[in-house]
Amino acid sequence: MNKTITIFLLTGFTFLFDCRKPIDRIETKQERKDNSLSALVVFSLGDSRIVHVDLTEEKAMLGSAFKTGDKIITGPKSKVDIQIGEGTALRLAPNTRLEFTQLIQNPNGNAETKILLNNGKLFAKVNKENKNDAFNISTPSLVAGVRGTAFILEIKKDEMASIKVVEGSVAISPRVPFFEKIPLEEIEKNAGLKKINQTLQGSEMILEKDQQVEVPANDRVLITEKLDNRGIKEVIVRLTEISAEKPEPAEFTKNEQQEVKTIVSVDPKAANEMIRLNEELSSGRIDEAKADELEKRRTVLENQVSNKQDVEKVKFNESIVIEPKKLQSNRDIVKYYERIEKIILVNGRTEVGAIINQEDSIMVVHTENGIVRINTNEIVEVVYDYQTKSKF
Repeated sequence: MNKTITIFLLTGFTFLFDCRKPIDRIETKQERKDNSLSALVVFSLGDSRIVHVDLTEEKAMLGSAFKTGDKIITGPKSKVDIQIGEGTALRLAPNTRLEFTQLIQNPNGNAETKILLNNGKLFAKVNKENKNDAFNISTPSLVAGVRGTAFILEIKKDEMASIKVVEGSVAISPRVPFFEKIPLEEIEKNAGLKKINQTLQGSEMILEKDQQVEVPANDRVLITEKLDNRGIKEVIVRLTEISAEKPEPAEFTKNEQQEVKTIVSVDPKAANEMIRLNEELSSGRIDEAKADELEKRRTVLENQVSNKQDVEKVKFNESIVIEPKKLQSNRDIVKYYERIEKIILVNGRTEVGAIINQEDSIMVVHTENGIVRINTNEIVEVVYDYQTKSKF
C-alpha cells in the first residue's frame, strides 16, 4: 500500500454582518474592458451566502456575481453551481467554504483563477478557453494546478482530504504557508530556504484519470509559524518524503460521478440576464408588480438550468446501465451506490442490489450478477436501504 502524503489542512472563516452589494454586469471576453474574470451563481439550492471583499453580504442566488476576494459558504442542505468565464464550472456541496483569491483576465487576455477551499467538498469541470489560462485550486497546504479536466476535492470531517480525477489530469504539490511569506531575496541568501524551494519544485505529482490522493491533516511540520534552522531541516525531510509518494486508484461513488456529469454551463447572454435580474431584484428600487415579473423570469432561467441537469442525469443513468461497473459483491455495490435494496418477488425469490432506474413497469437493478430487469408486477415488497455504507 502506498504511503499517504501528510498535509495540514486549515479551516476557519469569519462571518460578517448582513447587507447587500451592488453587482456588476458580467461581460463576454470581447466586451470586458477591465481585468476582472466573470464568475456567477447559475444554480442554487437551499440557503447559502456570499461574503464580499468589501465586507458586504448577500444570499447566494441565481445571478449572484463574484470578484477577487469574495467568499461563499453553503448551508447544511444546500449546493451551489458557479460558472467561471464561459465554460468552467464548480459545484459546491453542503457545508463548504470557498474563497476566490484571484479572478482576473491579464493584459494578454488569459484567465488567471485561484481558489482556496477552506472546508467541504467541490466538484469541478475546468474548461480552459486557451492553453495559457491558469486555474489553481488549493487548501492552505495543498496546491492543485488544473489542466482541462474534471475532478473532486474534499476536506473531510475526519481531518482527511482527497482529490480524485474524473477526466484529464491534475498537478498537485504541497504548500508551506509560512515559506510563501518570505521574500525571494531572503530565500536566495539562505541555503536552507533555497533547499526548501528546490524540494517544493521537485515534489509535484501528476494525477491522471481515475487516480486519487488521500491526505491526512494536522501536519505540525508544514504548518510551522517560523523557519529556524531546525524547522528548515524538518520541512525539507517532510517534503522529500512527499516527493516519493505515488497516486492510488480512485474510488468513486455513483453520486460523485453523477454530480460531476450533471454540472452544466450557460451561454454569456443567459449569464448576463441572470446578473441583471439579480441586480434589479436586490436594488430595493422596484415596485411589487415589477418584482413579481422579474421573479417569474428568474424562475424560467432556473428551470432551464434544472432541465439541462435532468437531461444529463438521465444520460448518466443510461450509461451505467449500458456499461455497468464490475461489482462482484454486495460490499462493492454498497461502496459505489452507498446503499443496497432487497426486492422480494411473488415466487418467494429475492434479489439484492442497487436500484438504478425504473423504466415504465421495469425496475433496473445492479446485482452481483450484473444488471437485472424486474417487472414491477412480480414485486411483493422492496426493502429500501437494506444495507448502507454506514452499516459496513
